Amino acid sequence: MPTFGIIAKGVSDQSVIRNILSGYFGKDQTFVNPVQPLPMAGSPAKWTRVLHCLTQREPEEALQFNDFLVIHIDTDIQEEKGFDVPRRESGNELSIAERVDRVINRLMRDMDAELLFTDRQRLLFAISVDSIECWLLPLFANDKQAAKTTGCQKAADAALRKKGMDGLSDGETKFPLAYQRASHEYTKRNVLLEKGRKNPSLEIFLTRLQQLQVSMAPAVDGSTPDAAIGNPPS
Repeated sequence: MPTFGIIAKGVSDQSVIRNILSGYFGKDQTFVNPVQPLPMAGSPAKWTRVLHCLTQREPEEALQFNDFLVIHIDTDIQEEKGFDVPRRESGNELSIAERVDRVINRLMRDMDAELLFTDRQRLLFAISVDSIECWLLPLFANDKQAAKTTGCQKAADAALRKKGMDGLSDGETKFPLAYQRASHEYTKRNVLLEKGRKNPSLEIFLTRLQQLQVSMAPAVDGSTPDAAIGNPPS
């Protein structure tokens, strides 16, 4: 059973990622440990805490107790002071894939170089464009909205309430349980693969999970590939 640590901005993000991991690898085949924030931490979600974790070498500690580590951040903060990753170049909006790559590179800049050399294959970057709410839209919105990258929280709240479900938030207040419920259908692998791929940045993360699953597959002799247990390829 693979174990996954999660570093994210808040518990709402963790709930969504937990359901995605459970759907992809199986509810009974996956164990998830929150690294940041800890359960019931009681502190507001802040993207700066993600960077703080990386600079304080918490990934190294997390990988002592987990097979893999998911690092999540939303791109709606990428141009904020302290993160400083432009979303445009020469006046043109970068593609979603380019934005994801540049945000990942920015996160790795704050990480230990030795860790990236020895355990890069054990790191899973879950970069949602522009927010984790965009990853939820394929579950209860039409195909056009499923690919949205902006205004997703408002769209998600409206779509959920239209279906008689609880909204994700009330103003600036987010409801973690609502995120857990809204993303629960992603625990079904067929739903995750069919609907999740309708959102471009979630599709990128699902492709990374597919690569990981291939690396974890037992070899012909029954051994486990090096990439699945954190050893650098020989």
